[in-house]
Amino acid sequence: MGLRERTRNMVRTELAQAALKLFVEQGFEATTIEQIAAATGLSRRSFHRYFSSKEDVFGQWFVETGRQLAAALESRPAEERPWFALRRSFDDLVQGLSARPESLQITRMILNTPALHATHLHKHALWRDALADVLQLRRSEDGQELGRIAAVALVGAALAGLDSAQTEWVAEDNEQPLGDLFDQAMNAIAPLTGPAERHPNV
Repeated sequence: MGLRERTRNMVRTELAQAALKLFVEQGFEATTIEQIAAATGLSRRSFHRYFSSKEDVFGQWFVETGRQLAAALESRPAEERPWFALRRSFDDLVQGLSARPESLQITRMILNTPALHATHLHKHALWRDALADVLQLRRSEDGQELGRIAAVALVGAALAGLDSAQTEWVAEDNEQPLGDLFDQAMNAIAPLTGPAERHPNV
């Protein structure tokens, strides 16, 4: 990566951090692009060189997180069942969200702000495709590759479980750890058993 691209990424990161800070303090709707730009010493015009809109600030994070999730899944041991490996690929994300106090507020904002619903759906599509690309190459209990349909279905179910867990996490204001809620949600769909235990296809 050249110096110009590194500099661009640094500015994008600085803008994103400033935006998230303002979103937490003021709310998404009340925060303007001018305020985000001013917080980093830039103009509105400069902001649009890096992001197309306020919503796009989340879009960058979703893309990067999707890549990290796919890499985490790819690194899981081959003997792990696909469903179990899929759950473990979210460990760093869940731990990161749990460790940052502002994550609960940001999650609540994403779930409860109508203007961000399309962004949330876009996140699902990005993460579904990134994870399914990796998951479809893993072996099921009968030794066969899962294939695209099964991989997309399993990832979609896991993302639904994550949504359910985050919704409960927000509603009860972090009374239970997000990881425990995510385990409950995924176990409700199919048992989260390790590689030694036999449960067909998942």
